[in-house]
Amino acid sequence: MFKPDLIVLEETESTQDIAGKMALDEAPSGTSVMALRQIKGRGRSRSYWHSPPGKNLALSVIVRPTIKVQECPLLGMLASITTADLVDDLCHPFKAYLKWPNDVLIQDRKIAGILSEARILNGIVEFIVLGVGLNINSRAEDFPDELCESLTSFFIITGKTFDLKKVGISFLERLADLVHKVEHEGADFVPLLWEQRWRHKGQMLVRDGVMGTAIGIGPDGGLLMKIHDGEILNITSGTISLL
Repeated sequence: MFKPDLIVLEETESTQDIAGKMALDEAPSGTSVMALRQIKGRGRSRSYWHSPPGKNLALSVIVRPTIKVQECPLLGMLASITTADLVDDLCHPFKAYLKWPNDVLIQDRKIAGILSEARILNGIVEFIVLGVGLNINSRAEDFPDELCESLTSFFIITGKTFDLKKVGISFLERLADLVHKVEHEGADFVPLLWEQRWRHKGQMLVRDGVMGTAIGIGPDGGLLMKIHDGEILNITSGTISLL
C-alpha cells in the first residue's frame, strides 16, 4: 500500500537514480526522494531539466501498483494530474492544463514535467519511479534565454516564494489519494480524468510528418489522433507538435 515517506537530500545528481536504487533494494511504495540541489536532473527523451540550486522541486516517488504493463503510462498521467491540482491551489485564480504526455502548463507556459520509469520483470510491473520537476521559486532570469518565453514558475505567477519541502509534502498527500484509488479500483479512471485538463483536445497536431486531430486518450494513455482518411492512430511515444 502506498504510504508517503519523504527523504530530503541537500544535494544529489539525480533523485530519479537514487529512488530507482532504493526501489531495487525493496523500498516500499510511497518512498520519496527530494533534493534541494539536483545536479543532473533529466526529463523525457534524455532531455535536461534546467533548475537553479534550491529554487525548484525535484522529487522522485516509488510506486508499486498492481496494474497491467500497458497501463504503466497512466501512473505518469496520475502524477501530472496531481501536479496540476497543486498548481491550481497555489497559483489561484490561474488554472493549470496538461500537454500530452505529461507536461503541466499554466498561462500557456510549462511549469512542470513528469518522468515515469518502470521496472518490468517477466511481464509483471515491479515498480514505477515517478519523477517530478516543478518550477517553484525560479525567476525569469534563472532560465536559459532560449527558454524564457516557454517556462514559468510559482514565483513568476504569484510574486511569492514557497517552502520546497511543504510543497513536496502537499504533492505526496494528493498523489496518495489517487494512488489509493488505483489500488482499490484499478486505473481505468485515469484517462478521462486527465482529459479534463487537456489543453490541446480537438486541435490539429503533427507527429513525424503525419497530421491529425487530437480526439482523446486511450486506455493505455496513448494519444488518439484522427487523420484525414478517418483512421485513428494510438500514439504512445514521440514528440507531438501543434499546427
